[in-house]
Amino acid sequence: MKTALRAASALALALCAVCRVEAAPQPVRVMLIGDSLSVGPFGRAMEAALQRRYGSRGVCVFASCGSSPEDWLDDTPVFVTPCGYRQTTPGRSIVIDWINGRRPRPVKTPKLPKILASYRPQLVIVELGTNWMDRLATADRLDGARYREIIRDFVGELRGASVPPPAVVWVMPPASSKYPAAVHQAVDRWIYESGQSLGFRTISSRAITGPYRAGKTGGDGVHYADDAGRRWAAGVMSKLPAAFPLAPAGGGH
Repeated sequence: MKTALRAASALALALCAVCRVEAAPQPVRVMLIGDSLSVGPFGRAMEAALQRRYGSRGVCVFASCGSSPEDWLDDTPVFVTPCGYRQTTPGRSIVIDWINGRRPRPVKTPKLPKILASYRPQLVIVELGTNWMDRLATADRLDGARYREIIRDFVGELRGASVPPPAVVWVMPPASSKYPAAVHQAVDRWIYESGQSLGFRTISSRAITGPYRAGKTGGDGVHYADDAGRRWAAGVMSKLPAAFPLAPAGGGH
């Protein structure tokens, strides 16, 4: 019994050890929130590019493998990622990923209100939506009502975190060879139309990446290898409005 309790306690500590955020607010200029694509090469390249543009202490990254927008919402069950996590905050960077085929330890995905209250970003870049496609690929019909509702709730939590609210840019899913074209088009359409109605910007990743080429873009039809991830990130950075009126880190709030 004691052994089981110790094991459960150790697991709980492992789950929580990474996703702690600082109690005192540390305002930053930009926050990137993403899934496994942001845990990997794309996220690594975006982090470096954002730090060059906005300063190393002006950028936060939170990326949870397997996550979708609803997993970050305050009123949904905690999503525990089994496949990788990236967290970069001022002065600290942690990446938990696969090593030599060994699965990374599980990590709790943080909730939006907590990370937003801690870092108060002026701009939030969202890279989420690809994991929706796993369930949509086998769905009888592509009904966007529920997904638009999730996007509305997600953006509402982003904007409700501070005054003035952060600007929002949604980086739509990149090309893949795993999912049907109709599924890609549906997810892009739901995000784009939500951006039009809710007033946030979108970036079409598929216009940047072009077709997914097995063995060149990546190896599994979804994830991007180093070169392809860097090219995608460079394209996203080129489309980020350079004229965002971002104050220096720690200012504007």
